[in-house]
Amino acid sequence: MKGLLLLSGGLDSSLAGKLLLEQGVELVALHLESPFGCDTSADDMARELRIPLIRRPKGDRFIEILKHPAHGYGSVKNPCVDCRILMFTLGREVMQETGAGFLVTGEVVGQRPLSQKKQAMTLIDREAGMEGQVVRPLSARILPETHPEKRGWVDRKRLMSLSGRSRKPQLALARTFGFSRVPSPAGGCLLTDDNFRERLDDFVRFDEAPAVAPLLRFGRHYRFDDTWVVVGRDVADNARLDALIPDCGMGFHPSGFNGPGVFFPDPLPPNMEEIATGALHVFTKDIPEDPLPLDAVHGEERYRVFFSSPGEDSPWRDPAHWRAHWRH
Repeated sequence: MKGLLLLSGGLDSSLAGKLLLEQGVELVALHLESPFGCDTSADDMARELRIPLIRRPKGDRFIEILKHPAHGYGSVKNPCVDCRILMFTLGREVMQETGAGFLVTGEVVGQRPLSQKKQAMTLIDREAGMEGQVVRPLSARILPETHPEKRGWVDRKRLMSLSGRSRKPQLALARTFGFSRVPSPAGGCLLTDDNFRERLDDFVRFDEAPAVAPLLRFGRHYRFDDTWVVVGRDVADNARLDALIPDCGMGFHPSGFNGPGVFFPDPLPPNMEEIATGALHVFTKDIPEDPLPLDAVHGEERYRVFFSSPGEDSPWRDPAHWRAHWRH
């Protein structure tokens, strides 16, 4: 019987898949993409395991969970239990498409404080409608026997009994299997990043649209009451934001002089010109005289604009004003 492996691209899920492949179990991998666009090694590890990979977005359902988690948050804005329920629910849908008979995950009992305790695992399986259908090869022998084990699709004796937060057993197992590439043993979730906390708090508090979620990963973020401004940190940052902003706002780039891009997620403020040119005065060393030539990006349109700078006494030209509203 075929299994569907939830492949994050990290070490644990890759090892879980390898343990079953060593038994001759057929696997298909599913990678669920975060709306925040987290970096992963899922493609590399699917090639390492030599199994097909399906990618699916967590989508708007994940955004709603982030804003209103039925089982609460962790230390930051990490709704781990609800996120896991959603992942298993999406996995169940892909199982039906692929003909897979069970789900496979890289979870280790006690590795995560919220979603990887035995009681939480039982709750997650039940609420996702997956009771008895989730095989956790790294901890299987200290967990209740699953349907695939009872039916002989998976040999329980060849699975493991890991628990706790140590990664030494996983690293040793990766060496035993001869992985050509060993992914990070603890990639972590972006939502648990303390530096990301204020941006996430604002995203939830202001009930932002799902389309703006990918912007949270890049640039310097500032909140002025209801106005949200993102200032690029470097050339790579500008390019990433420039690619994302057409779907959810408007951006301005210096034309003919060096400086950061200034981006405005929807809804656009009426004083964009003043804010954009003020940001360039704060974050640019050598700025030309007015009017400033800027390249505007809005939807599918790209065009040149010429903006006048705010007055010398404007708060938009005051670095302290920007520092006071920095959101990391």
